[in-house]
Amino acid sequence: MKISKDEIWKRRSKLSPTQRELLEKRLRGQVDSRSQLEVIPKRSQRNPIPLSFAQQRLWFLDQIDPGNTSYNELGIIQLIGALDLVALEQSFNEIVRRHEALRTTFEMVEDQPVQVIHPILTANVTITVVNMCKLPEAQQNPEVQRLIVEESQRTFDLIQGPLLRCSLLRLGEQEHILLFTIHHIVSDGWSMGVFVRELGALYQAFSTGKPSPLPELPIQYADFAAWQHQWMQGEVLQGQLAYWKKQLGNNLPVLQLPTTRPRAEVKTNRGATSSFVIPPNLSKALQALSREEGVTLFMTLLAGFQVLLQRYTNQDDIVVGTDVANRNRAEIEPLIGFFVNLLVLRTDLSGNPSFRELLKRVRQVALGAYAHQDLPFDQLVKALQPERNLSNSSPLFQVLFVLQNTPLPALELPGLTLSFLEVENKVARFDLALFLTETEQGILGKWQYNADIFDATTITRLTAHFQKLLNSIISQPDTRIGTLEMLTEAEIKQQAMQKQERKAFNREKFLSVASKPVILSQERLIKTDYLQPGQTFPLVIQPAEEIDLVFWAKANRDFLERQLLKHGAILLRGFNVNSASEFESVAQAICPDLFGDYGDLPRAGEGGKIYGSTPYPADTAILFHNESSHLHRFPLKIWFFCIQPAQQGGETPIVDCRKAYKIINPKLRERLAEKQLMYVRNYTDGLDVSWQDFFQTNDKLVVENYCNQAKIDFEWYDNKNLITRQVRPAIAVHPQTGDRVFFNQIQLHHIAYLNTEVRESLLSLFGEQKLPRNVYYGDGTPIEDSIIAEINEVYQQSKISFPWHQGDILMLDNMLAAHGRYPYVGQRKIVVAMGEMIEN
Repeated sequence: MKISKDEIWKRRSKLSPTQRELLEKRLRGQVDSRSQLEVIPKRSQRNPIPLSFAQQRLWFLDQIDPGNTSYNELGIIQLIGALDLVALEQSFNEIVRRHEALRTTFEMVEDQPVQVIHPILTANVTITVVNMCKLPEAQQNPEVQRLIVEESQRTFDLIQGPLLRCSLLRLGEQEHILLFTIHHIVSDGWSMGVFVRELGALYQAFSTGKPSPLPELPIQYADFAAWQHQWMQGEVLQGQLAYWKKQLGNNLPVLQLPTTRPRAEVKTNRGATSSFVIPPNLSKALQALSREEGVTLFMTLLAGFQVLLQRYTNQDDIVVGTDVANRNRAEIEPLIGFFVNLLVLRTDLSGNPSFRELLKRVRQVALGAYAHQDLPFDQLVKALQPERNLSNSSPLFQVLFVLQNTPLPALELPGLTLSFLEVENKVARFDLALFLTETEQGILGKWQYNADIFDATTITRLTAHFQKLLNSIISQPDTRIGTLEMLTEAEIKQQAMQKQERKAFNREKFLSVASKPVILSQERLIKTDYLQPGQTFPLVIQPAEEIDLVFWAKANRDFLERQLLKHGAILLRGFNVNSASEFESVAQAICPDLFGDYGDLPRAGEGGKIYGSTPYPADTAILFHNESSHLHRFPLKIWFFCIQPAQQGGETPIVDCRKAYKIINPKLRERLAEKQLMYVRNYTDGLDVSWQDFFQTNDKLVVENYCNQAKIDFEWYDNKNLITRQVRPAIAVHPQTGDRVFFNQIQLHHIAYLNTEVRESLLSLFGEQKLPRNVYYGDGTPIEDSIIAEINEVYQQSKISFPWHQGDILMLDNMLAAHGRYPYVGQRKIVVAMGEMIEN
């Protein structure tokens, strides 16, 4: 039978994004179909049953924050008509009998979490009926809303269970609202579709006295979990890891979305939602462009969304996450369970490509991600070891993008009219998430966002810009993405009006001074000053007239050297330096031998020896430290260049280390000088970066030689894990000035500086000996809390901060000045250079 191209496309459009890409790769011979033929067997051992990798992540989060309701999955169905409560309850119980996941709890056995599957007799579901018939109609709706919120905020106990709850709100003889809540650790979005389909089939049978029409399931979720642990190892695991390590690297950028309000020090998850519609005509045009370019609608919408993020963040390296159902085997498609996985999509938007060119990049990224989707997200996080902070948002990415083309099936029950009710999601798992759903009425869009950092007005503006951008893409797909129109008509008019007002103001200003005589200045090329009267730290140097900073710095290197040793810090402000490459030339004019092999900071990508600033959450302060003072090698000079100051905050406070030394209590100063500091690092896989990744070798002998040469004490344990201990000074003597200085990284390493809740959770889970990092006195004894408090006060008395100006260059003597970073809001770009390396 001959099938038309339109019919082929129609059938193809019904596939999930994963299925579409798998089909394409098979057609090109890039997928070994035999790898998909392996059938997951029923487990041979009934107990103990390991958690799947996805479940392990949620279990760990529950241990850190017990009772968190972020992962409550709530279903709300309105039923109009004659309801058979017995048949409904019987249907629920048959679903629970069929799916072991719904009668599973989680316990610790020999220090490992395991699944415990309960017999159906002890896991029966009883539907709680709340009779609201006697309430006046005007009071019913507020009471329903109150009960829905109350239900969504009820916690689950993963140990005691059950992890499924049902209640029925009776509003009248013919009107009910069914609430059912499932914990995400045993369910996902696909599972809800399975649940609804089975509920419909079972209720129809039971309400007419017939037996269940559903066939027995081939396997259970626990079988999948056991199989996954056996399969995801060896060559399979290494192949998946190799792809993701190459694709994502070690320094994923943090997406710097401008927020409405500054972030709190501790992450909140108060969520809100906002919906919109991409109209049918635009939706069809996007589908047509997708067919023309040989990509999926998901890829086209993703590319448009990434252009939107690029405009808002001024970043070219865009990282977003997406959900995949991860149901790529026939035997797991009918199961209820937690299969969904997160993929990280990192796209390079640099070079201002056309939108068609960007689509090719996005297609390549998506195809690669789908081909390696089996690696559990938790395993990826462990492998990449991002800078972890439990107050930060999701590791690896902050924004989620999902195209849902498998909405919940229509639920039809005999004698009943049903409709799904939506409730606003009050929990935000990410800073920002965009969910799109294909329908006959167009593409439905829903934002879920953190309401503590964004407000409704900001999201409304984001929607308008996204819609405008998509229209521009359809009308001009060959246009370079930097010139695609995003502003609304009202914004364009406002922009033009503001431009005219600026022109008028500048003209009046020119006329007011044009008649004044010009007096040629005979002053020096530069002028020096301080930020505050009587404050000589740092020295501020500004141009007295327009000069070439590179030429001047090279000619006045000795002058700058003397001033740096005298003041400890120099702020170069007001010079015409506009790029990272120009900044590199300035730093190189002062220090010809810049350091170009520093592994703790990401490359800026704009200069051979220039680095991006520390990739650390914007809402969290970086505490005071002297760069690399905990190592045997450190830079004596360090420069910071402000390409773009933050909208709010983001200062780089600095500490006068000579002043700090003088302030310290003499007895403490003597103790620190005598005992020094011991920096301890535990390279236990799963807690911190592995020693193989850190030392870039699998050879223990290479590691031992390195540690011996650097005078680092090391210890192997469990035949695979490594602890290093390195004794470094807390008080040091400057090699050129002879000044004694407070020189260390106590604040960055000591456990006292972790958030109290995080610290207590980590200690309870791992104990002090297995913490990834800590610092002690040099003899291994703990640093007392009273001493930590005293050190904090010393830093507070010795610090100074100032707002960044675009083009500022801050030059520090790394022994005379420590530095940090305050939290910030909006886009911020600071790049760094280092030179004059010192080795002990």
